[in-house]
Amino acid sequence: MVISKICCIGAGYVGGPTCSVMALKCPDIKITVVDRSVERIAQWNSDKLPIYEPGLDEVVKQCRNKNLFFSTDIETAIREAELIFISVNTPTKTYGNGRGRAADLKYVEGCARMIADMSQNSKIVVEKSTVPVRAAESIMHILKANHKPGVRYDI
Repeated sequence: MVISKICCIGAGYVGGPTCSVMALKCPDIKITVVDRSVERIAQWNSDKLPIYEPGLDEVVKQCRNKNLFFSTDIETAIREAELIFISVNTPTKTYGNGRGRAADLKYVEGCARMIADMSQNSKIVVEKSTVPVRAAESIMHILKANHKPGVRYDI
């Protein structure tokens, strides 16, 4: 599989900077960072980025609207991409087993469900959030349980 389009779900402290540098280093690959937060995406598309990293402003300015895009259109980005990064928040659980100590994977699992629902062709899925051991197995289980015929996932 040749990778020409990448989607990153999550425009926070990990997804935004990581994909900005990837866009700088891989100018022939279209990279779209998506998030449900209209405000956060508007900041990534402005001169006042939502986070500070030394040199990040220049990297984003150099790549934005060339091969680096920030959008709230999660569905289109997932459908177009061959490679998808899941880079969403993993807060501490506030309920059940591990309450107050374990990572809550509801956002990661929600992304896996969205990917399965919206994908029309095979994908490589990379988990880029802070997650416990075996999270990839959980993601694969969700993808396999909800996949469409002819769609394959590599984690």
